[in-house]
Amino acid sequence: MDFLTILATIVFTIFAFGYGACFGSFLNVVVWRLPRHMPILLARSHCPKCKQDIKSTDNIPIFGWLRLRGKCRNCHLPISPRYPLVETGVALLFAVLFLLIVVAHGLTLPASNLTDHRGNWLSEFPGCPLLYVYLHQITLGYFLLSLALIDEDHQKSPWTWTLFGLMLHGFWMLIEPSVGQLDFLAATQEPLQQSHGSLSQAGLLSFLGLTFASLFSLIFRWLKVPHQFTNCTQSMILLGVFLGPVVLCWSTMIMSVSMLVQWNTKRLLPNNNKTTSGAALQLFLAWLLILCTWRWWPMIDWGAM
Repeated sequence: MDFLTILATIVFTIFAFGYGACFGSFLNVVVWRLPRHMPILLARSHCPKCKQDIKSTDNIPIFGWLRLRGKCRNCHLPISPRYPLVETGVALLFAVLFLLIVVAHGLTLPASNLTDHRGNWLSEFPGCPLLYVYLHQITLGYFLLSLALIDEDHQKSPWTWTLFGLMLHGFWMLIEPSVGQLDFLAATQEPLQQSHGSLSQAGLLSFLGLTFASLFSLIFRWLKVPHQFTNCTQSMILLGVFLGPVVLCWSTMIMSVSMLVQWNTKRLLPNNNKTTSGAALQLFLAWLLILCTWRWWPMIDWGAM
């Protein structure tokens, strides 16, 4: 890469990191207030212990907590380190996926022809469809992580939050129909840069994903998944609608193996800490694992169906 491309890569990655940190800060608000039916947009951030409003200069993602050394300015009581950890995690998610999907031309995405680009990523920016794939994936990851964190707090996420995520999926699908059918395009050997798919195909895959998610939810309700069942159901629906039935099946398989390992560990080590992670968190981690290894997962031959 030439100097301009390297400089642009650094600048855009820093921007993605900072943008992710801001969204991570908002995610902390969502996770705390949403299940408690508190206002999200209108009320100012406040200390959960003394209820005093937090100053804008103390509310800077990551650095605000470090500046206060993890304590409230007013009551001097400790503030949970989970807040900067979530902000840093979302920031890294945004930055790493930008490098992986946009800069590296979808290195791990299922379509084998995604890396067949003549120029660098900057020469194609912002017209490259991979930019919309990136925005689509971070939207899915953001909502999956929110459900996972709410579930780890043993709270229930309202369905309106998931419906909002599904509306965003529809928005990205209208702009770039291929974002939700990458495995379909790869299996049918349709280049992403030449065939953007169709809305009818995208809608069909989303419907099939929703149908599979509904069936899996009935099964796991009978199995009594850890923590809140409704959060698991919403995570499955998001995965199925965003990425189709195939990725949902893989994610459910990974979650099932993880649950089985946790269950056997509790049986073999009865005196050990019995805290287990919820199904929503396992689905988020399964999505992240698949996204980083998607190219090497088996594809379904849609043409033979």
